[in-house]
Amino acid sequence: MPKQHMSLISLAAQSTCSVALCVLTAQALTHPAAAAGYGLREASTVAMGAAYAGASATGTDATFLAYNPAATADVGHYDASISMIALLPHSSADYDLATTSAMTPAGGDMTQSEFVKTAYVPNFAARMRLSPELSAGLVVYAPWGLATGYDGGWAGRYYAHQTRLMTLNITPTLAYQVTDRISIAAGPQIQYAKGTLSNAIDIGTIGFLYSVPNSVPGAQDGDGTFRADDWGFGFVAGIMADVTDQLTVGLSYHSAVHHKLAGDLEFTLDNDGIGATLANAAGILIDTKATTRLTTPEKITFGARFALNDQWTAMFETDWTNWSRFKELRVVSANPFQPDDVTDADWEDSWFFAGGLEYAPDDRWTLRGGVALDKSPIPFSTRGPRIPDADRTWTSAGFGYRVYDNMDLSLSYAHMFLPEKSIVQTAAEPENALRGNLAGRTEAGANVFGVQLNYRIP
Repeated sequence: MPKQHMSLISLAAQSTCSVALCVLTAQALTHPAAAAGYGLREASTVAMGAAYAGASATGTDATFLAYNPAATADVGHYDASISMIALLPHSSADYDLATTSAMTPAGGDMTQSEFVKTAYVPNFAARMRLSPELSAGLVVYAPWGLATGYDGGWAGRYYAHQTRLMTLNITPTLAYQVTDRISIAAGPQIQYAKGTLSNAIDIGTIGFLYSVPNSVPGAQDGDGTFRADDWGFGFVAGIMADVTDQLTVGLSYHSAVHHKLAGDLEFTLDNDGIGATLANAAGILIDTKATTRLTTPEKITFGARFALNDQWTAMFETDWTNWSRFKELRVVSANPFQPDDVTDADWEDSWFFAGGLEYAPDDRWTLRGGVALDKSPIPFSTRGPRIPDADRTWTSAGFGYRVYDNMDLSLSYAHMFLPEKSIVQTAAEPENALRGNLAGRTEAGANVFGVQLNYRIP
């Protein structure tokens, strides 16, 4: 086979399924992840009511174990919490340019809406005191996730169709009361990750470049889908201290979790036989096993609560996420004729800041409110339709009501704002060699509702 043709086929294989973003890309939920990148914060309806301000310094119920394992120590005899949070996003996109690599119009709709998908995030947590100094806890929640989906025939179909990442963390913790004012805790992270990605393949352009008769760029599409999963392991550690009778602070660390996701890379070919010809000639576009590595990043959080008086409490939270470890995602096919698929990311570390207030007019009612800023880790150069992320701002409010002496009910509402951002992807980038050119603007937002029930044995 001529070297020139082999080069074209290599480029074709590299663009057939951009799995690189598959497993990386937002549980469920685009920007959806309700935190920067593909992060999720929705482990506690109570915490959401104050925009997660003070979450790392709070231990009023078991769901706060998701933010700081040292909250394990703030338990009487036993308590348990169930939380359910619904993310109801709205999204829109308007693209000005969409071409094949042959510079012909890609065709299809240039506008898209509601491509960020609705998600429901359940969480469970429980704590138990083992002795005056020791307590144990367990939290099951989703720290990472995302889901986006575009119409099959839209203009940017070679860049994205369906994208989904779901994670589940099972985190048991053990806490030790060092003094009356200081507690420390640690535990393992047992994390399951499952990802799916699909996008259209411009088989017409590949065949045209390879001189396959009757090939028409943009007119003979196929489809590539990658599905994979894995279990990974890490750890959490934290400390919480009552600095004074009014001030409580908390600091926690969640380690990175390394995954090697393994699964199936499957292709649907065009009806004109162009893909079949390429498969026979070069051994590409054939269903195969594949793997990719994904590392969910480490996070450091700090929170504080300050009692202004018997009824009012001010809260603050900040966290840092090590997104800069994500330079690229490389997918390795078991098919020796299909080269690695490499997607550049070059993400940057990001920060989250939140401030909130809590008001308790009596022993049964607690009212909360807060605002937050969550910085996006994705630079302009690698922002694409799979994760059209942007800096987001939060406003939230919620309340808790003590239904019985041993049972609380909490409800919260938040709104996320994401400003309009540009997306510019070009065929000049090696990984986009056969995806063509795509340029436009996207914007999104979300209404978030949460309900939580707490049960305790003092």
